[in-house]
This record gives sequence, C-alpha cells and structure tokens, in this order.
Amino acid sequence: AIANDWQSEEITCVAMNDHYVKDQNCPREFLMNKNNRVLDPTHLTSLPAAVRVGIRAALAYGHQFDTHFETVESAAPGTKFMKKVSIRTVRVAGFRFVVGWQHHMGKDVQYGSRSSGWWKLAEDLVTQKASAASLPVSWIQEEEASKWQAELNGVFDQTEHLCRKEDLDAAILKALAQQKSPVILCDPFLPECPVIGVNAAAQAMTGWGNVGRQEVASADVRLLAGAKPSERGGYHLTYGRYAEGEEEELQRLAVRAACANGRPCSVKFRKMFEMPGDRPLSLWLQGVTVAYGVNKGPLGGGAHIWYLVGILSDAPVDAWEKEAPSSVAMASLKMALQEVLESHDALPKPGDSQEAGEKDWHPYGGDVRLLSKLVWHCQP
Repeated sequence: AIANDWQSEEITCVAMNDHYVKDQNCPREFLMNKNNRVLDPTHLTSLPAAVRVGIRAALAYGHQFDTHFETVESAAPGTKFMKKVSIRTVRVAGFRFVVGWQHHMGKDVQYGSRSSGWWKLAEDLVTQKASAASLPVSWIQEEEASKWQAELNGVFDQTEHLCRKEDLDAAILKALAQQKSPVILCDPFLPECPVIGVNAAAQAMTGWGNVGRQEVASADVRLLAGAKPSERGGYHLTYGRYAEGEEEELQRLAVRAACANGRPCSVKFRKMFEMPGDRPLSLWLQGVTVAYGVNKGPLGGGAHIWYLVGILSDAPVDAWEKEAPSSVAMASLKMALQEVLESHDALPKPGDSQEAGEKDWHPYGGDVRLLSKLVWHCQP
C-alpha cells in the first residue's frame, strides 16, 4: 500500500510499506516524496483511457476506484504484469491523504483477491493511530465524492468519419489559435491532464508560452527523470498553490474534478506552484466530448473522447461563473469546435489501424469516430 499527500501541488507519495516494495518491484527511493505520476509511465506502456481518468478521479475528489490493468514493473520496465488497484481517500485532522492498495495479480496469494477485508483493516488501523494522537479521522464516502462528478448534456450521434486523435488535436488547436478570446486547452488522456494549447490572447494574460504535443512529451520525460519543476517545461492547471481554508480547498477540488471529468467550474487562475498573482484572473473550465475511441489502443472500446477547455477573464470568479456560459467567448468557442466536427473531410483518414503493429501506435492516441454535435459536460 502507498499513501499520497493530496494537499501538495503535485500529489506526492509520503508513505509506502515493505509489501508494496516487494510486490510491485518498486524501490522505495523510486517513489517516496515524488510526484505520484511516476507510477504512470506512459512512455513505456499505455493505460486504457477509462483507467487513467478513473485513477485521476480517485486522486482528485475521493472517488472510490477499483480495477485491474496491464502495466510494467518500475524497476524492470521490460516486464509486463497485471496490476489490481483499489483507491480511497481519508481525511485526518482536516488533511486529505489518498491511500492506494495495489497487487501484482498472480504473484503472491498472501495479499488475497478481495480488497474489502483489506480496507476494513486499514480503516481500523488509521482510526486507532489517529485516536491515539487525538486527531479526528473520516473516510471520503461516495455520497460526498459524487458532488464532484459531471454529467453529459446531449446524445452521442456518431458519424462515419474516422481520424487519428493526433490529427483531431491539431485541428482543434488550429481553431483555438484563431479565437480572439483567451482560451486554454487540456488533454485528459495525457498524464495529469496537461495544457496542450494556449492561444495568443491567453499567453498575453498569463505569461505562459505556447505548448504542443512535443513539449508535453518532453516535459513528461524530464519529470520521470527527476527534473525539478522549473526544469521540466509544460503546464498543469492542477499544480497551483492554495492557502488553507475551506474556500481554497473547494477551489482545488473544482480544478482537479474538472481535469478528471470535465465538470464545469469558475476558479481563480493560478500559475504552477504559485498563488494567484497581482492581476487576478478567473478561469471557466468545462469539458466537451467530440468523438468515440475505436479499434485497439488506449482509446479503443468506445472511450468518450473529450477535452477540457478554459476561458480566461478579468471578471471576479463569482461573476465569471454566471457570465461565462452565455458569453461571446463561449459562443465563439462552441462555433469553432462545431466547425471542426463538420469539416471532417479536412482531417487525414487513419490507416488500416487493426493491422498496425504495436510499434505504430502512439501511446497517447488512436483512431476516433467523430460525433455530429458537441456534447458538453455539466454539473449534475
């Protein structure tokens, strides 16, 4: 088992037991006090889309997540195995910690095949230790976590038009570059939902530079190699710094939930590892589904292909929450994205994907089937 500090800008591993080191073949120094993303080595193996966003939801707002998937050993990247994971969040003295139970399936039966018994043991142990120190403790239940979920406002009217997700990314980024309003684009199918596009107006407001797939991939490799934040490049909306207090915690929850499921929200814009600057900016975030994943690969099997868009404003957060959905900027953005779907003939067609070898698969991409209309994510 491992435990992660939810309060840190990058969710960081703060504890791991000897069983984890042995079962996962993961040396303690590989993970301790580091970003939990080192367990998501996408440059070595691809996680299915549902697994990636499921784990992110568990880390973000306490969604109880249980699944199994193929991955590779941390200390032996050439060795594949089937991993079973179970994730819960506990609040101790007001601080959140994300606890993960993981098992190399078929390796050691002493850890058992069911997680329910393990969680009862873990809850009792945490309660015992916390009570001895006079610290209040509570586990995040599904009822509380469900408040941060998103719903889809529309139906999936699929077309017959296929393209590669990489080409769809490029078409959307081109459309956003032509927007006069400040717009940011994030990709939830990459590790930690990084920013993959910042148009000129947004660059002027934030001071961030332009980014692309290559910059994101390079930043990912540098992070996994142990580079410091200032040395990586790339941008993440989830890496902002927050003060103590309920209002700040709700803002962090909103941003992390948006990156996990596209739930719309209006929040303070924060540069990475910084509090909001001298020029307060508000950011409207909302997910939009545009396609279905098809064939094999991480996006196959009908994955809902969506992006997280952000629109910046000088208006206060509360005012922007009311104005953004019906703003000129949002209307223009919706029109631009819809035009991308309708101009499908301009998108390159995929090759014979089902006969392509694994080496031909982009670890972040795959074939997608376009929808005829945008499906926006909304609050329940």
